[in-house]
Amino acid sequence: MSKKYVYPGFKGLAIAVSDSAMRELVKESKTIYDVIEILEFGYDAPRKRKSGVMEKWLDRGKKTFNAVIAKDHHEILKEDCWVLIHFGKFTKRR
Repeated sequence: MSKKYVYPGFKGLAIAVSDSAMRELVKESKTIYDVIEILEFGYDAPRKRKSGVMEKWLDRGKKTFNAVIAKDHHEILKEDCWVLIHFGKFTKRR
């Protein structure tokens, strides 16, 4: 019987979290489900990213949260996935 791993997903692919992004999530007291909310309901960031990388922003009060994911291949799952490479919070300037 093979093990089946369950990862939260976005657009049909699992989301894995890099070590640095995990530290950023913990610092902001957020979870992978908060990241999924940003990806699903947020808007595209105004800056360009290279092919296969997506950045979304979501406004919450005076703060804006951003999540950056990149398409990659997960060696344990043996399938393509998204990797959360950055999570942050900032205040927009007027």
